[in-house]
Amino acid sequence: MNNEKPDYGLDAPGLVRGFLLGGPALSIAGWFLIAWSQPRHIGPLIGVANAMFFTGIVFFIESFLLMASSFYGKYRARDHLLDDLHLRGDETVLDLGCGHGLLLIGAAKRLPRGHSLGIDLWSQVDQSDNSREAALRNARLENVAGRVEVRDGDMQKLPFQDQSIDAVVANLSIHNISSRDGRREAIAEIVRVLKPGGQVALMDFKHVGQYVEDLKKRGIADARKSGLSFWIFPPVRIATGRKTVPAG
Repeated sequence: MNNEKPDYGLDAPGLVRGFLLGGPALSIAGWFLIAWSQPRHIGPLIGVANAMFFTGIVFFIESFLLMASSFYGKYRARDHLLDDLHLRGDETVLDLGCGHGLLLIGAAKRLPRGHSLGIDLWSQVDQSDNSREAALRNARLENVAGRVEVRDGDMQKLPFQDQSIDAVVANLSIHNISSRDGRREAIAEIVRVLKPGGQVALMDFKHVGQYVEDLKKRGIADARKSGLSFWIFPPVRIATGRKTVPAG
């Protein structure tokens, strides 16, 4: 019997480890500094020590919020995003920065007659063990391998034809493009590959307002930004919209 289970990775593993280990260390150092400085009435040092102590506690709490987001919350946020697309089941959906396949495979499960595509550059910074093989393994374990295709690719230069995709989704990936111009190029590519009437749903914790602005400039007239979702930490918003269908 095969007991393998899909693994969608720990998000921001370096940050989690830093907060999980560094938080207590900072608090302990602050506590010792408080104990040393208080009898000597060194006011400024006591202030610094208190700041260290409480900052360490905050970091430690945040490490658990990040882990809860990775192992529970992001699945709820994924389901909300995909539910709102109201897929028929025969579309082609593209996931930008697919990672382990959270959105890619979630979409494939809703596409019995369709196809789910994913591209990524496979950075190890934002997800642990991030690789094409990990995404395909998860697709196999979720019984959707026949409906999933994964490619190495840059979201600023998508390897797909114009107007060939029914829906484009992304989760915490576009913000990794450091420059405003680069993110604008990615949005332009999204709109280029979308079919008329195609949908976009881009989930992120920053730059979402920029995504909406750039989508509107590229022809997604109804582009809008959602309210905050607290299923993921830090909280996220979703830029959504539908590509205009030419008149006539």
